[in-house]
Amino acid sequence: MDRLQQRRDQIRARNRVRYSADQEIMRTYHINADLTRETTDEIAEALWELKDSMDLPTEEIELAIASRQLK
Repeated sequence: MDRLQQRRDQIRARNRVRYSADQEIMRTYHINADLTRETTDEIAEALWELKDSMDLPTEEIELAIASRQLK
């Protein structure tokens, strides 16, 4: 085998590893659990802290909190 073919094989092997790692990262996990009132309050508090630190629009936070309260 010449050096060019060896290099191509190395690159292909590296890309296969990277692709499989990316596939593992992209998995989505759904949690089917009842959120207690305490957990919902903690989520709302964390959202307000994010809003303050990242200067997010207030209406987005209010919509997110409202969607949590409906569940």
